Amino acid sequence: MGTTAIAEIWQEVLGVPVTDDDDFFALGGQSLAAMEVVAALRRRLGVTVRVRVLLEHPVLADFVAQLALPEEHAPDRT
Repeated sequence: MGTTAIAEIWQEVLGVPVTDDDDFFALGGQSLAAMEVVAALRRRLGVTVRVRVLLEHPVLADFVAQLALPEEHAPDRT
């Protein structure tokens, strides 16, 4: 999954530019914003992921890597 589309969602939700090594919470993200990101991922990209994945992997590149893991290695995203 591409980082660009996910970075765009983070940027819209957080209102700041985002790079691969940015931390969601260091940029001002909080739990409500994390829920907005997850909803936008589902709506725009058809990706279902638990908020917990973003909470546990708040750096953009790490978060994207979690979404790209094969199903047998990925955390439960439902």
